[in-house]
Amino acid sequence: MNNQLPRTLIIATNAPAPGLAAAVRDGKHQRVDYLELSTRFGSRHIDYGIVRANPILQRLEEWLRIDLRLARQVAQLVRRERHQAVISLSERVGIPLALVLPRNVRHLVIFHHGMSAHKLRLIKGLGLQWRWDVAAAISQAEADGMQQALKMPAERVVALHTPVDTNFYRPQPVTPLASVVQSLGLSHRDYPTLIRAMRRLPHIPCHLRVGSSWVSGKAGHENETLPANISLQPFVPPDRLRDCYLESRIVVVPIKASTQWSAGCTSVQAAQAMGRPVIATHRPGLSEYVIECETALLVEPGNAEQMAAAIATLWDNPDRAEAMGQAGHRFMEEKFTIDQWLMRVEELVQRMVAEPKSKLSLMMAGRLL
Repeated sequence: MNNQLPRTLIIATNAPAPGLAAAVRDGKHQRVDYLELSTRFGSRHIDYGIVRANPILQRLEEWLRIDLRLARQVAQLVRRERHQAVISLSERVGIPLALVLPRNVRHLVIFHHGMSAHKLRLIKGLGLQWRWDVAAAISQAEADGMQQALKMPAERVVALHTPVDTNFYRPQPVTPLASVVQSLGLSHRDYPTLIRAMRRLPHIPCHLRVGSSWVSGKAGHENETLPANISLQPFVPPDRLRDCYLESRIVVVPIKASTQWSAGCTSVQAAQAMGRPVIATHRPGLSEYVIECETALLVEPGNAEQMAAAIATLWDNPDRAEAMGQAGHRFMEEKFTIDQWLMRVEELVQRMVAEPKSKLSLMMAGRLL
């Protein structure tokens, strides 16, 4: 740990996960961003474990999709412990925290859904963009879109792509027979399009492994009649998930056309890190996580015919699929490792702490008081 790093508090928007650190140490779980940041900054992370129960506020938070109670608790903690900087790992807490965080404390917010029309209206209406020192979107497309929509200085809106633990997710020397097409995940998935595509390919078996560690809700397949070549599989922990990737000849990540431009990025990253070729929906952010035609094939949203053709192409050309998988692993190693991500976050924090707040930001933020 660098002794020159500022006193920084890490804010995670998830429930406490007892045993998670031990699972990472034992090789049963990939490295986790907030645990790694806490170690790197010699600090600690805060999560929903400090939030006081309030059913009325909880319902409001679920409707607004922001964490009001967590933001209030964090602001009190920052004042009490005299932190110099805060890293909000989601805009869920970063948005309300902008209103209550002391103005002398530097604030980096990572945006996972920065192009949400609802969030952009809220931010502009309250002038919150002048409160943050750095807004980091998880794709360059979203960073550019936020910068344009919010009229923020370009240097304060950056791309910070989601990382992948390439030591945990990596090709194995002895692998099971890769015999299925597999699709995993929950957030913004377009499983109806994949189901329609697989109806055109009755000779190809497909596993749907629906679930997520981060979100809940319906996946879109519930009202569909599944063809005989599709089977629903249970959601599994990360160490078992690796085996699922190894059993896959192709990993398909079908995404809805929405403002969640990078939905599915962690799935395509893990698949590529495991050396598996990917077929995904072309979205402005998600496309930055693959190299089209080299590590993945991209299809237009909702186009079952294109998706079926892409699946058939890789299924019938195993040598091409293998080469794409190898290229995907190299791409993840070169651009997306968690160690590279940690270095980038450290650089951003160091930079925002070293630079004085601009007069314009101070003036605009002062209008909110």
